[in-house]
Amino acid sequence: MDAYESLMTKQKEIETIGQISGLLGWDQEVMMPPKAAPLRAEQLAWLSKTRHKLMIDPEIGKLLVSAENDDDGKDGVRTGNLRLIRDAYDKATKQPSEFVERVARHKSKSIVSWTEAREKNDFSIFRDDLATMIDLARELADLLGYETLRYDALLDLYESGLTVARLDPLFAGLRESTVPLIQAVGNCEPPNMSWVTSNNWPEEAQAQLSHAISTAIGFDFGAGRRDKSTHPFCGGANPDDVRWTTRYDETEPFGSLYGSLHETGHGLYEQGRPRELDFQPTGHANGLGVHESQSRLWENQVGRSLAFCEWSLPMWKEHFPENMEGVTAEMLWRAVNQVEPSLIRVESDEATYNLHIMIRYEIEKLLISGELEIDQLPDAWDDMYERYLGIRSPDRKQGVLQDIHWSMGAFGYFPTYTLGNLYSAQLLQAARDDLESDGHILEDDWKNGTFSPLLEWMRNNVHRRGSILTPADLVEEATGVAPIPNPFVEYLQRKIGTIYGLA
Repeated sequence: MDAYESLMTKQKEIETIGQISGLLGWDQEVMMPPKAAPLRAEQLAWLSKTRHKLMIDPEIGKLLVSAENDDDGKDGVRTGNLRLIRDAYDKATKQPSEFVERVARHKSKSIVSWTEAREKNDFSIFRDDLATMIDLARELADLLGYETLRYDALLDLYESGLTVARLDPLFAGLRESTVPLIQAVGNCEPPNMSWVTSNNWPEEAQAQLSHAISTAIGFDFGAGRRDKSTHPFCGGANPDDVRWTTRYDETEPFGSLYGSLHETGHGLYEQGRPRELDFQPTGHANGLGVHESQSRLWENQVGRSLAFCEWSLPMWKEHFPENMEGVTAEMLWRAVNQVEPSLIRVESDEATYNLHIMIRYEIEKLLISGELEIDQLPDAWDDMYERYLGIRSPDRKQGVLQDIHWSMGAFGYFPTYTLGNLYSAQLLQAARDDLESDGHILEDDWKNGTFSPLLEWMRNNVHRRGSILTPADLVEEATGVAPIPNPFVEYLQRKIGTIYGLA
């Protein structure tokens, strides 16, 4: 057995522990009884410590050097695996096992306190655990190292090479193109929402609708499942075991449906990963930006299209016959695309969504640098919402407590949502170039409930490519152009302009 084969044998052990941890994490958020939390923290901490010890084994370092020296670059999978193992090894060896175990144990504790704080609308319950998690994030950044800013080290964990220097001008450009659009919409007649707000939307019917639409798009429930959780997410162990969640509000049905479409997009990506690369780093999804491109694609660019509304309207009427009486596909389309500043990120419209991300990005920079103290955070959040969106949260649940990410220590994660928006528009345009012809556009398929051509294009150009390439290189390979914001900006201006008569 040569060095590369020995390295991949060891990698399989590391990957297996990661899958087990993922399943326990899913259970913690979905099914675990509350009193099990302390022991679950110990279980996850032990798994993290054990996995970390395997990752920093000096033998892996030796095998890695030998395999790198033997690599001629002709086998893309082999070269990709070595690139990813090197990155993981270098990051892991900078973190003491004691630190890794401490983070895992605190993460479990922090998720529990965040859940309670959110339910009780009381930031003080989460305050101390969040303060500790911020300290741990700073410590992690210092261990990993950085050239300019601490926050850069955290951004790089979720999208390789991502920095504040790259994001600041990107966000500035998006603000310049988005804010005038939102302001113009503010002067227009809003869509008729009375049929939504005047009705009750039973949870069970919402669940049935979401399940049916997820199935129609292509999610395989023989290799996955849908559940309810405080914060929607997608997880699981491998392409044969993909688990996504959503949440419900009986005063409106769009949050659950489009949250389900979002997580279905993640799930489709996970189910489409290359099976011949199971237990290999290159078999993983390619970074969070690309992952978000798949969720945002199905949630927004497909799911909020007029064609999709025309196709799904009979399903709406089947599950909500009284509520949907007299509702047309165009009424549904205008309602699901209403542009209006709102408090909740996961329920926001496409035009304002990136502003929600920018708020979190700016706050994270201040928290990690130490310029914003923990006790200033709740009001700073509300102040920034007032500045960016002109609204202020009446409570903490709709404000600083709405997202699970900080309880998990996921500082630097949020900007990948915006990258996902940009990547999704660019990928969809490339798919159109390949799949559309004179007299036929993708919307013709969607109107008939045919989603397989687009899904198969994503399978071939994104899902089955795993992480063989870097995220930016994957987007360029699939589209012929390096990642750019133009397709998203043009898509948004065209769509919103049409709906509100601005075009």
